[in-house]
Amino acid sequence: MSTYSNTTTKPVIISQSNKKLEKLQFVFVSSCAAWGGSEDLWTKSARFLKKQGFTVHALKNGVPEHKYVQELKDDGIEVKNICILVEFLRKLRFLLNLQFVYKSIKLLKFFKRKNLHQLLKNRLVVIISQGDNFDGIGIAKVFLALNLPYIIISHKASDSIWPCGRKRQIMQDVYSKAKFCFFVSQHNLSLTEAQIGFRLNNAEVVRNPHQAIISEALPYPKIENDTFKIACVGRLWILDKGQDVLLKVLAQDKWQNRNLHVSFFGEGVDQEALLDMLRLLKLENVSFHGFINNILDVWHHHHALIMPSRAEGLPIALVEVMMCGRPAIVTDVGGMSEIIEDDTTGFIATSACFQEIDKVLERAWQRRYEWENIGKQASMSIRKLIPPNPEQVFAHKLIQICRDLN
Repeated sequence: MSTYSNTTTKPVIISQSNKKLEKLQFVFVSSCAAWGGSEDLWTKSARFLKKQGFTVHALKNGVPEHKYVQELKDDGIEVKNICILVEFLRKLRFLLNLQFVYKSIKLLKFFKRKNLHQLLKNRLVVIISQGDNFDGIGIAKVFLALNLPYIIISHKASDSIWPCGRKRQIMQDVYSKAKFCFFVSQHNLSLTEAQIGFRLNNAEVVRNPHQAIISEALPYPKIENDTFKIACVGRLWILDKGQDVLLKVLAQDKWQNRNLHVSFFGEGVDQEALLDMLRLLKLENVSFHGFINNILDVWHHHHALIMPSRAEGLPIALVEVMMCGRPAIVTDVGGMSEIIEDDTTGFIATSACFQEIDKVLERAWQRRYEWENIGKQASMSIRKLIPPNPEQVFAHKLIQICRDLN
């Protein structure tokens, strides 16, 4: 394992007098087709590095209209589109050789006006940010073939989705030859090692930035008419987030007859499917509210979080709810159990199936009058695990890795 600290590294102001780093360029490449929580780490780290005087570039698989894209542009970092390259790589059925690499690199607008030799001379370091743990391996293969140093970030790994065949071989190749590999949970790191079949000595866990930048827990909401309000926060994507199972659980008479209301916050491709399911099951104590900009607004009015996930990295929403002093009801996937102590700072279901989610919700319900105290414990616990500015810690790690390369 790495000698770099997981959470306690203190960010430093970068000295521009360091001659070895003067020509260093960071290129952040996001392989995600959508824009979600997995974009937060690289965008905020890129902005931090730019403000410290480094040259920073950004490429993404599709560039949406998003406030983070505008913030990057305002800081002098233009996000360029690599969707053509991604589609090209997806269609290839054989190992890229150098000839194909040079042809594919021409599709990158980033390289259109750049001289590759000059980029190499200027110490180009690529950081590939993946939404999963293998959606960016085709891009990594390009940089590997060009002998450009690259670093991989993985934001999720799923026990139910394993790479196979040629994809697994490329995954083994690019992970073993990466300068460093970062994961947002120990679970994701260990699962990736199982999927590729060997230990990664160039890997460690890194934390994501979040919006709950507060010094202590929020005041606990008033319980009106003895009704408890639970929020389910996350992208409306059934495959990973499991909102369908939660709706089935809530359709039982016992939950319909209790003083409980569940609010869903988020957007996604399965929004219409979930709304149709809501109508089909005739749920009276469930509502959907779409995306919300300020997460603190949710926790001013809700008493607990529920996440019936089938796969995760380490959800930003979970860190935020704990920072705000609310208990979380979650499934044992990704890094959930790495930051929650069951029955002490939250409640953990053994799996994302109907029976287990029903059990954990029942267990939490029986202790609902203790939620305020459980939330306070969660608030104190999470502050020991997550640094105040994870993006600065991560940027410092990148700089240290680059120092070691030179």
